[in-house]
Amino acid sequence: MNRVFSILFVCFVLFFTISAQADNPDATKDKFNDYVQKAMILEGEFNYPQAILTYDSAIELAKTEGNRLWLAHLLRMKARSYTISNTFDSARVYAEKARYEAVQINNDTIRGMALLNLGSIFRKEGELDSARVYYTQALELMQNARDTLGMAKVFQAFSILYKFTGDYDKGLESALKCNYLFEKYGKSENYIRSLIDLANIYEKLNDYDTALACYDLSYRLSIKNNLPKVATTSLSNKGVIYFRLKKYDLSESEFEKAIAFNDSIHDSAELARLHNNISILYLFSDNEKKLKYHLNQSLKIAGSLNLPMEKMRALNTFGSYYRRKKNYDKALQYYQKTLKLARQLGTLNGIASAAYNVSLVYENMEKYKKALEYYRLSTAYSDSVFNETKQKEIEKHKTNYEILHLKDLNRIKELDKKRIRAQRNATMWVSVFIVTILLGLLIFFRMRSRKNRIIAEQRIQKLEDEKKLMAAQSVMVGQEKERERIARELHDGIGVLLSTASIHFSSVEDKTDKETGEMLKKANKLLKEASKEVRQISHNMMPGVLSRFGLKEAVEDLFENVKDAGEVKVDLRLDLGEQRLSENMEIMLFRVIQEMLNNTLKHAKASKITFSLRKEEDRIKMEYADNGIGFDEDKLPNEKRLGLSGIRSRVEYLGGKIKLESRPGEGTKYFIVIPLEINET
Repeated sequence: MNRVFSILFVCFVLFFTISAQADNPDATKDKFNDYVQKAMILEGEFNYPQAILTYDSAIELAKTEGNRLWLAHLLRMKARSYTISNTFDSARVYAEKARYEAVQINNDTIRGMALLNLGSIFRKEGELDSARVYYTQALELMQNARDTLGMAKVFQAFSILYKFTGDYDKGLESALKCNYLFEKYGKSENYIRSLIDLANIYEKLNDYDTALACYDLSYRLSIKNNLPKVATTSLSNKGVIYFRLKKYDLSESEFEKAIAFNDSIHDSAELARLHNNISILYLFSDNEKKLKYHLNQSLKIAGSLNLPMEKMRALNTFGSYYRRKKNYDKALQYYQKTLKLARQLGTLNGIASAAYNVSLVYENMEKYKKALEYYRLSTAYSDSVFNETKQKEIEKHKTNYEILHLKDLNRIKELDKKRIRAQRNATMWVSVFIVTILLGLLIFFRMRSRKNRIIAEQRIQKLEDEKKLMAAQSVMVGQEKERERIARELHDGIGVLLSTASIHFSSVEDKTDKETGEMLKKANKLLKEASKEVRQISHNMMPGVLSRFGLKEAVEDLFENVKDAGEVKVDLRLDLGEQRLSENMEIMLFRVIQEMLNNTLKHAKASKITFSLRKEEDRIKMEYADNGIGFDEDKLPNEKRLGLSGIRSRVEYLGGKIKLESRPGEGTKYFIVIPLEINET
């Protein structure tokens, strides 16, 4: 009776427990979250086996609860852990499982994250084209799901991929998109880490100022959000940039800050690396005391934590330092220690590198026989690295072949059954292949036709532009000819008539009565002023000095008038040689100079003008500057832009180039270069 009662009591407790869990789904969800958080903490501590075991416990719970959403999510997280630990075969298996579960429950976000995982596996394995395909599919799914954080993570993956392929412009575009989405929609930690990715791209583009600004912002935000590891990374990266810029004091400051931060998080392995990094700085700045201190610190930490690779780096740096100091005995001592440690570890690359350094020291000591011995040792191990890699590939293919062979033996019967179906499929695939080829040819010819059409349109546009340019040049030449004609008629026609009339008036002034004489004097004065204005207009339109004596005298005459006014100081330098330029070129250059001077006198309120004009072997160089009020060309009214347009059109007509520099309050400068070959032929 008691036994029956005990069984009933246990059943009642189990029923109550299951009912409580069913009635309290939040408790199960909290349990899932606890598993995930614990696993992620273990990942942060590089304890991947325990993290994977934790994910396994959560997966079993999800299966027990029948929660396929959490099952897909946890499978994807487990795949990510395998990916981070570089266990790619297992990572691929669980990513595919997560992808399958996500398809079953129609969840594009988890499906996209699984594809992102697969892309990262291919990237780490060096199959970058496959990685790009998976990333593209993941982005499409995230966009369909309107998952902004998922999109940000895909853009982050793209930026890393493009950095690997050397396409830094696309990498920068992806990093900026990722950074924007994380800042607007993501967690602060995501945004801060994305700043470091963005800075890495700017660093690759040699935009060190922007990279430093990103690292600085990530550092400040890391301090604010209590992320000391990220702060350490930012400081260390800043130190590297300053080292590249040879700003050793700033580099030292950043590395020392990084070391101080690392002390607070007790990441001893990272601390050993930082001590090694800063020691390289002191190697180049010849600071023996600090170099030895940091290398000894690195050796101490590496010894206590059994970090042989960091120990090798420190010993190698010691050797390099003593070799730079020509203390070859000491250098040899440390390089030999490096070689010994490399042999203990069995790292072929390390042995080859250390042996090569030993050979260099013996060469410096003029012990050529020893140098040759170690050089041969270095070469032998370098060849061994190549042969080992090759052998691994052979073994890998051999193993794959044996596995495939066993599978084939087990599937012979199945293949016999499918043979007939395969024959049918072959016909279908041949048809598909032919259709694909035809479509490909159609697309090719359409693209080629489109390309030819675009080329033809570009040629037509070029001809139209050339036609417009020729028309503009014809108008410009015609204008100058018309100016010359009008100037000549004003000077030789109206000017002569006015002068003659003035002479007649002068001859009768004293032969009339006093009142009439005064009137004649006034009229004569007006005639002389009119004659002077006509001569001035004629001179402005086509200076006689230019046609008779050439450009140099005309320019001197032009600036002499400015000097005579006494309001503007002129610094004039002319060097045009003995031989005159062509008439057309002299006129165009004079108009350009005249327009620049007019702009200064009318608008600039300048007190000084500097102008130089010199003829070189194959070109004319012109530099004009005033200390006036300057201007912003984009904000000039249309009537003031006409003068600049006239200058540019004449320079372009002569086949030259012009550079205009002007800012409000900073004066105006023109730099003009005119080729002689084009214009003198």
